Amino acid sequence: MTCTKHTDLSDFFAIVEPHLLKDECVNSLMLGICLRLIAEPGFDGEQPLLATVTSNDALYAAAMRTPPRKNLHVFAADANDPRGLDVLASHLHDSGAEVPAVFAPTPTARAFAAEWARVSGTTPRDGTHQRVHRLDSVVHPNFPPGAMRPATNDDMELVRQWAVGFQQDCFHEPPDAQTYADAEMRVATGTLFFWDDGEPRAMAARSRPTAHGECISYVYTPPEHRNHGYASAIVARLSQQILDEGKSFCTLFTDLGNPTSNSIYRKLGYVGVADFLDITLDGSAS
Repeated sequence: MTCTKHTDLSDFFAIVEPHLLKDECVNSLMLGICLRLIAEPGFDGEQPLLATVTSNDALYAAAMRTPPRKNLHVFAADANDPRGLDVLASHLHDSGAEVPAVFAPTPTARAFAAEWARVSGTTPRDGTHQRVHRLDSVVHPNFPPGAMRPATNDDMELVRQWAVGFQQDCFHEPPDAQTYADAEMRVATGTLFFWDDGEPRAMAARSRPTAHGECISYVYTPPEHRNHGYASAIVARLSQQILDEGKSFCTLFTDLGNPTSNSIYRKLGYVGVADFLDITLDGSAS
């Protein structure tokens, strides 16, 4: 097997796209990131890390990381066959690639982390256990007062504050420059929305469109507005908007440690399809 690091995103995507599309929902994260980079080269400001593992023109594994984001997204052509992940880990380590963490379907994440520990001598640490869900038809809730509207530049200070709350609630991490940059980008691109009942009560965003689907993300309700159905309302309306515009399905990631949000999304019609895990790889040497 041969591991190749790519500097041309088009070359990388030509290899991986047919395999990712075999399960577009599960692979929507890598697909969506690639398509965003193709449409807006350099939107993250740094050269992405791109790698494939092949043998006789067959793809076994692929990986991408878009600094400054820490996660290496790893794809295994066969989720039950870890072959190629050893080659990927060895090549990335030997080439001096910076790989702070991995995020992938749970079996793939664990297999890659084990190989990285073998070559690096570090001890992986589990992070958030997540699940990707798919929705084909919205089950509409009892809507609270108010309506969905796009966030505007006039809302920017509130968006920044809520971005910090989202970061802390979902990832248990303090805000950094990327937190604010992501929030501002969503407002600028018109992809961030509020549920507004006289004032904003909850927010959600649409992101990473693929051939047939689009992701709902950035769902946040500040503590003082919770338990009134605002999150359910905005996710339902935004999901319906995506379907009405011609997509076949919506995707959404949840933290499995948050039973409340998982219950909310199930009631709206979201069905879990695969578990994901993020694992920190740059721990202390063992």
